[in-house]
Amino acid sequence: MADVLTVVAKVRAAKGKGDALAALLKEQAAAVRRAEPGCLVYRPHRSTKDPDLFIFYEQYKDDAAFDAHRKAPHLTAFRERREKEGLTEGAVEVEFYRSLTD
Repeated sequence: MADVLTVVAKVRAAKGKGDALAALLKEQAAAVRRAEPGCLVYRPHRSTKDPDLFIFYEQYKDDAAFDAHRKAPHLTAFRERREKEGLTEGAVEVEFYRSLTD
């Protein structure tokens, strides 16, 4: 599937909030899979060396699918809850990649 948009995001849990952030990330992944048919992969990961470090690996069939993701109400709710509960520390780092091959 050439031209698939891949997003890799890195986020750090606030001190003592790693397990709470992990639980919220699992909920978010389920919401995305349920509501976003254009999202091919949405998989949060937790570092084995640093349990407060998480990455997302996401793939979207096209730019329109990613745009739908960015505007989804469940993403807004996730961000609001993450902030309200003080689950993260620092800025989320996001990188975009475009698939070269099928």
